[in-house]
Amino acid sequence: MTNEVILNLRRKEALKAENVDKKSKPPVGKIICYVFLIVYTLWLFLPMYTIFATSFTSPAELTSSLDFIWFPKPTFESYQRLFEKDVYSITTGVPSIILGFINTLWMTLIPLLIGLFVSGVSAYAFSKVKFKGREVLFLAEIIISVFPLGAFSIISYMFYSAMDWVGTPWPIIVPGMFGGIGTVFFLRMYMDGVSDGLIEAAKIDGLGFWGIFFKIVLPLSKPAFIAQFIFGFVGGYNNYMGALLYLRDVPQLVTIQLVLAGAEEIFNGIGAETVHCAAAVIGMLPLIILYVFMQKYFLEGLTVGGEKE
Repeated sequence: MTNEVILNLRRKEALKAENVDKKSKPPVGKIICYVFLIVYTLWLFLPMYTIFATSFTSPAELTSSLDFIWFPKPTFESYQRLFEKDVYSITTGVPSIILGFINTLWMTLIPLLIGLFVSGVSAYAFSKVKFKGREVLFLAEIIISVFPLGAFSIISYMFYSAMDWVGTPWPIIVPGMFGGIGTVFFLRMYMDGVSDGLIEAAKIDGLGFWGIFFKIVLPLSKPAFIAQFIFGFVGGYNNYMGALLYLRDVPQLVTIQLVLAGAEEIFNGIGAETVHCAAAVIGMLPLIILYVFMQKYFLEGLTVGGEKE
């Protein structure tokens, strides 16, 4: 056996020993990173756990202790009180939690689906259709989006009041049907990653504007549309100010946010925190379920760009 062969064998053994040492001794930086992520995750879930734990705590058990009860004796007493003592059910005959969820659902989905379609077509036009003044028009939309819409709440109320829309769901539904500038901006960034070669090939095959949008752009941009759908649904679901301005005096059109706010007024005194937390849990459940089922598409949609060139 030559010296060169012996040296090669020793080098291989040294490399193997080095790899074993690396595997047996994980990097300190990676350990610190994992510890930080675990602590950060616990910190994020701690408020949610306190709400869940308190909602399943009986008022008597809550008031009997000065410290927070981490592991209560589970009871549905607070949920039962929430459904039994219901002001809106006297007028409508339906528990306000259920009525509020149904109203919120259709008041959110109708403008969301129509507005998402309008925003998608607009984004496709800005991204793939060449027309004069395209960039100037898009820049104007971006500038308009900088203005805080909350500052125009009083003006909007006066406008809808003049149209006799106060007390109806139209002020909540109609504006969303025209899409959103933020949605257009995000979808355009995603559609810019769709191959122009596919668009040109589709045009050669005889597809027009709508054919290209429905058969090529829309399928490739599905994750982005789903991500925007989730953002839009969460925004509509949590729309408290709009419902407060236009629907607060109409029990039949009460939304989930008005119900949750009303629970704090109806249930007060010692031990009322358990009912408040129960209402919060019921209000959070639809959003949690939506995210669980849409998580895969949501994460894909946050990645800007479809099929690259």
